[in-house]
Amino acid sequence: MNGKVTLTVTKGPNKGAVFDFTEHDTFIFGRLEDCHARIPDDNEVSRHHFILEVSPPHASLRDLGSLNGTHVDGKQCGGRKAGESPEEGAKRKYPIIEIRDGAAIDVGKSRIAVKIQQPTQKLDISAGFEMGDLSKLSPDQLFNLVFGKAGQVKKPLLELPAYTVDAELGRGGFGAVYKARRKKDGTSVAIKVMLSRIQVTEEAVLQFKREMAVVQKLNHVNIVRFLESGSHQGAFYFVMELCDGGSVAEAATKNGGKLSIAQIKPWILQALTGLAFAHSNGFVHRDIKPANILIHRNIARISDFGMSKNFQKAGLSGMSMTGHFAGTPLFMPPEQITNFKYVKPVSDVWSMGATIYNVLTGQFPYPFDRKRDPIDIILNEDVVPIRQRDASIPKPLATVIDKATAKRHKNRFGDATEFLEAIRKAL
Repeated sequence: MNGKVTLTVTKGPNKGAVFDFTEHDTFIFGRLEDCHARIPDDNEVSRHHFILEVSPPHASLRDLGSLNGTHVDGKQCGGRKAGESPEEGAKRKYPIIEIRDGAAIDVGKSRIAVKIQQPTQKLDISAGFEMGDLSKLSPDQLFNLVFGKAGQVKKPLLELPAYTVDAELGRGGFGAVYKARRKKDGTSVAIKVMLSRIQVTEEAVLQFKREMAVVQKLNHVNIVRFLESGSHQGAFYFVMELCDGGSVAEAATKNGGKLSIAQIKPWILQALTGLAFAHSNGFVHRDIKPANILIHRNIARISDFGMSKNFQKAGLSGMSMTGHFAGTPLFMPPEQITNFKYVKPVSDVWSMGATIYNVLTGQFPYPFDRKRDPIDIILNEDVVPIRQRDASIPKPLATVIDKATAKRHKNRFGDATEFLEAIRKAL
């Protein structure tokens, strides 16, 4: 077992409730219905009071701009000032609190006791590059330590015997991508290297490899093809076909930040065709965004299928919402925060809708503000209808995109096949 985190409510309206976590997950405490621990009648509890992220045996907490703050072992974390609105309070950055075994979390009339069980299996030392716990490093520190500065190839990390690495293509949330050549025949390929940010058990490493072995069987013209994978010096690497046209995100950037309907129409239909194939075979991507739609010979292909989902599920990602590596979830639907483990095709629909929205308008469905917690915005704000961003978007197309990006998953298309049929008629 990779470890276990148990939350037990020892005081308050939910006294006796127990929440067990054996995989990467989230826990939200507050008054609203989408909270995991809902306390509707305590006026000291805010709508979404705090989020606790668990990746056993690790856990971290962030207050979400609550009125009265969250107390961990008697120390207040967050909390708004007198006369401050929830939106104003959420603009201030609150510290991320690492939760330890035996900690007590107090909010209003409620107390939550935390018990953390360490892994029962042997740690896989290679998963930390034999450098200790990488979770405490900032993203820039980690990348510079392991990959070197942007644009450089630091060896021996990528001394894969069968390949010659030529250049770095880019960096993402979990690692970096390189252009390389296969030595036996000179074929150009892309190699993605992913880092485990914490030391994990051998079983977690094997779990990730098993899950990715299944995903690699996906074979479709609109899905980037995996060639092989493995691990080397503490990194997981994936060799994929090299797409010569970059990504949709790069195309938009080169065009001033957005693309016309005519420019993206074939790419939208092709990407949705690939996603529909995956959904029909029981796969969910979980990380659809413009940077993950690549162009090869002017045909759109979805990349990184299953990587983010399986990396997080195995506990290799560290804290992706509350820790040092937490990114702004620009293309993430609300249920991916509140129902982290059980994301379904309808969530990919939202992310694909948000991707199309962004590429057409240069903006995002949610009214993100750099000074405000993005999780607070996703949970509490409405999606901005696309024609409010750009009135020139034809109404039939806008109707389809607005449905795809509906905040409540019940109001969206159920999967990519439904989305594809609707948008094909609208384009």
